[in-house]
Order: sequence, then structure tokens, then C-alpha cells
Amino acid sequence: MIVTANYEHKLSDADIERFAEIIAERVVRKLERKSNKQKLLNITEAAQYCGVSPQTFWRWRKRNKNLQDIELTAGGVVQFRAEDLDKFLESK
Repeated sequence: MIVTANYEHKLSDADIERFAEIIAERVVRKLERKSNKQKLLNITEAAQYCGVSPQTFWRWRKRNKNLQDIELTAGGVVQFRAEDLDKFLESK
């Protein structure tokens, strides 16, 4: 014998509002993460982003052509995009 049950789900207005708030929060967090990927990082910030000391990052930069290729200079200040550092770390 097979028994089946049908359930009818009804959401209250409060439930719908709560779900809308949760979705909005997730969208905002995703947009913030995306904008942080475009942020320019100086050497110290880039080292911290990669989880190494600034000295180690300088050595990486000196030895790795790939890391030298992704640097940007603005008025003599070397900067890196977080998304470029992610690609470098994946290839390492």
C-alpha cells in the first residue's frame, strides 16, 4: 500500500518579508565581495591578502615574472588588484 500526502504551504506576510530581507543581505554581501576584488592594494596590503610577510611578498615579486606583470603603478606607487593576486596564487 502506498500512502501519499499533500501539503499546502502558505507563507505569512511576515515570512515573506523575512525571506526578502535575507535575500537582500546576500545580494549586498556578494556585491561588496565583488567590489573588494577591484580594490587596489599596496605592497603591504597585498602581502597581507596573500597571507605572507611583506618581505616574502617582495621576494615573490622579484623572482616571479607573473607577479611583476600584474602590478600597476600610480605615481611610482606599486599596486595590485585582489583578483589578479587570486589568479597568481592559483597558479603558484
